[in-house]
Amino acid sequence: MTPTLVRIILTLIVVGVISTAFAGETLKNDPFARPLLSATLPNNAENTAVNIEEEMPWHPTLSAVMLAGRHSMVTLDGAILKIGEEKDGYRLVQVKDHEAVFKKGKKRIVLKMETGPKADPNSSIEKSLSRQNKEQDNPQ
Repeated sequence: MTPTLVRIILTLIVVGVISTAFAGETLKNDPFARPLLSATLPNNAENTAVNIEEEMPWHPTLSAVMLAGRHSMVTLDGAILKIGEEKDGYRLVQVKDHEAVFKKGKKRIVLKMETGPKADPNSSIEKSLSRQNKEQDNPQ
C-alpha cells in the first residue's frame, strides 16, 4: 500500500469513530435558524400597549394659520407645516380660520388657535398699550 492510501484509510477510520461517539447527542439549537427579531407579547401586554397609545393626549399649540387654498400653512409648536405634512404622526389635512384639522389613522383632531391676547397686566407691552390708550382719551 502506498502512504497516501494509508492516510486516507486512517482518516476515514478516525472520522467514523468520532461520528459514532457523538451520534447519541443531538443539537439543542438549530445553528442555521434565524434569530427572532421581535419577541412575542402575551395578549394582555399587546392590549396594554395599544391602550397606552390611545390614551396619550396630543395637545400642541397652534399659534398661527395662513389661509391660501392648497398652499395653506400653520405654525404648530413653533414649526411651520404645509397641508399634507406631519407632526408627531398627525397629518395636516385642512386649514380654516383660526383652526387646523389633523388626521392620524381614523382619528380626526381639530386644533383651535386662541384668539385675543392673553392679558398679563405686568407685561411691558400691556403697560405701554394702556398708557397709549390713556393719552388718547385725555389729550392735553
